[in-house]
This record gives sequence, structure tokens and C-alpha cells, in this order.
Amino acid sequence: MADTAAATSTRDTAGNDLSAVEIPLGGAIILVEYKEANKITAEAMAETVKDVTLPEDYKADNYLGLIKQDAAFQDSRDADDATEFFQAGYSIPGSPTLSTAFTVAENNRHLRRITLGEPDENGVYMVDDIIQPDKWCAYQEEALKGGRVRRRAGVVQITGNEPEQSERGTVKGMALTATWVADPLYDGHRYFESIYDPTLPPKSTLAKTAGK
Repeated sequence: MADTAAATSTRDTAGNDLSAVEIPLGGAIILVEYKEANKITAEAMAETVKDVTLPEDYKADNYLGLIKQDAAFQDSRDADDATEFFQAGYSIPGSPTLSTAFTVAENNRHLRRITLGEPDENGVYMVDDIIQPDKWCAYQEEALKGGRVRRRAGVVQITGNEPEQSERGTVKGMALTATWVADPLYDGHRYFESIYDPTLPPKSTLAKTAGK
């Protein structure tokens, strides 16, 4: 059986590895139009790929912009009740809802489109709600100390928007909740995720080694 990709072990004699500790250094999330052309493939975001090649829409002005330092990405899971059986010790987890919450510091045009909808010809929004039913293709990156990068791609809906209270002289953000949707675009999964690791050998090298 061929070995999977693995970097040289950096564990100490106690079995601990400081290089595996996740210390976030920053990140970003992009939401673009939901369509087949905006799917990001597993190959494109493989753990050995340094620079992800993104579809053109991701290169446009579709960033959600600055995120507040004390309110960055917070993942959560909620689920239906588990299915339990007469025999003790057996259960099937309930269908999950996976979401990522974060507080944006900007209030740019793209964010207003996502939260308020399309404006009229005068740039005025006819507001009925501050979240919309649209689905979006999403790409998220989080840089980690040591050179690793967490990457996530999938389909989301913005299911929560809590504007912060106005306070003189401070940044007023919007606390958004993005719910990951199990979508055919991503083969029915909620998202694809990988962690780029600069210590891993390139994929071509791995294939050659496995073939020996």
C-alpha cells in the first residue's frame, strides 16, 4: 500500500509537536456568484499546491474585506437528534448544520448586495430584510504560523446578520453567519477543506515514490 503524503516528523520525545499548533496570522473569505464555473476543484486546492488557481470571478472585487481582529472565523456545528438503537452503544449522528461566523469591518458595495439585495438605479436599497436567500460560491483561507494555510471551498448562504451597536470612534461591524450548504456543485458535501503544508513534497514526487 502506497504511503500518503507525510512530512518528516517533528515530534519531541514526549510525542508533542509545536509546529502542529494552529496559530492564526490572518485570513480572508470571498463570495462569488453561484455557478458551475466558480467551483474550486479538490486538485486545485491540494495540500501540496502552494498557490491555488482560482476562477476569474474570485479575482474580481468580491472580497468581504477587513474582518475585526477579535471576531474572526468561528466554526460551529448544530445537528438533529442522533438516531439511537435498542442495543446500547450504537447511534447514528443527526444531520448537521455547519456554519462559520465572523464580523466584517467594512460595509462595501459587495457586502450590501449580499445582505440587502440589489439597489435601484439611484443606488437605493428597498430593504425588507438584512439577509437574502441567495447561495454563493465561497473560498476561505486562513494563514497559520509556520507557513501552513487552511483552505475551504464550498457553497454558503448568509443566514445571520447582527449589526453591531454604533459607538463613537470605534469600528462598527456586522456579525455574519455563513452556513455551508450540502450542494451538488461540491458533490453533495458541505465544503472541501485542505491545509497547505510547505514541508510536504510536491505531488509529482509523491506519485513517483509510490510507484517504486
